[in-house]
Amino acid sequence: MINQVHIDGKVIGPGQPTYVIAEAGVNHKGSLEAAHRMIDEARRAGADAIKFQTYKAEKLVTRTAPRYWDDPEASGTQYAIFKRSDAFGEAEYRALYEHARSVGITWLSTPFDLDAVRFLNELGMPAFKVASADLTNYPLLMAVAETDKPVLLSTGASTLPEVHASVDFLRRHGCRELSLLYCVLSYPTADEDAHLRRILTLQAAFPDVPIGFSDHTIPDDCVIVPAAAVALGAHVIEKHFTLDRSLPGDDHYLSVDPTQLATMVRNFRIIEKALGDPHFGVQLKEDAARSYARRSIVSAQFIPMGTRITPEMLIMKRPGTGIPPSEVPRLVGRTATVDIQPDTIINWDMVD
Repeated sequence: MINQVHIDGKVIGPGQPTYVIAEAGVNHKGSLEAAHRMIDEARRAGADAIKFQTYKAEKLVTRTAPRYWDDPEASGTQYAIFKRSDAFGEAEYRALYEHARSVGITWLSTPFDLDAVRFLNELGMPAFKVASADLTNYPLLMAVAETDKPVLLSTGASTLPEVHASVDFLRRHGCRELSLLYCVLSYPTADEDAHLRRILTLQAAFPDVPIGFSDHTIPDDCVIVPAAAVALGAHVIEKHFTLDRSLPGDDHYLSVDPTQLATMVRNFRIIEKALGDPHFGVQLKEDAARSYARRSIVSAQFIPMGTRITPEMLIMKRPGTGIPPSEVPRLVGRTATVDIQPDTIINWDMVD
């Protein structure tokens, strides 16, 4: 049985709407005005939460850590790149948190150090998202678990034993509500590298945990890859979000813009309706078709009373209100007890 996760009045788990996180990250580029607009647009598009990132470069990487991703707009070490994006401090995050509350969308931010965990917890953030790269960062996991708030843990670039170990660690340190997000830690992720069936693998490995998907593919106009993840059973979708995909930087072109975010949410709601329940059987709305589109055994010719019925005398026609075609072997060889006119639906009281 999959355990539910509760975030800010919404529920993650079977039978619940897909929980949608617009991953703003640092796509605001240090502009508080842009960050406010991102919150507004995410709310308008129907996302459940908008998520930022809280870090300072000097607490995240060494000054000589090499860059491992391709980005023609960025150069230098990881430190140099992250330093250009860490302008926000506690005052800015507090303002964004309050703005999100005022417009009715949940505000989240991924902490990348222990000070960030402390601040975000004191701020009142209702759940914690842990990035894939910190799956084995046990000091951070401990701090997050001890907040007694739900945890969303991404699993990119991880092995199943590593995920099992981190899940066990979180639970031992107080985490009671947990969701795992399948993720490919490649920016961008090629469609052929998404391997969405691994969502099913992760669900089988953690049958009591709602599984989600953190997507890094480049979106098409229909935003089809996250939709496929929902069809496979993902309960949470996190998708990078930007106001303008043409802006420089790798986090913009692999993100959805406001229009695509709204399309993505609509897709999920359609899929949720279409998935329905797993019970196989005749639906009430199929009753008419079952009766009138199926076939019955019909006389292909005049059959005089007293005639022994042969297969050549029969044809299968709609509607299905008479003897079903599956009963032909039982009908053949019987004797007509009345004259049966051509094109007549045969019933058992016509034969002996």
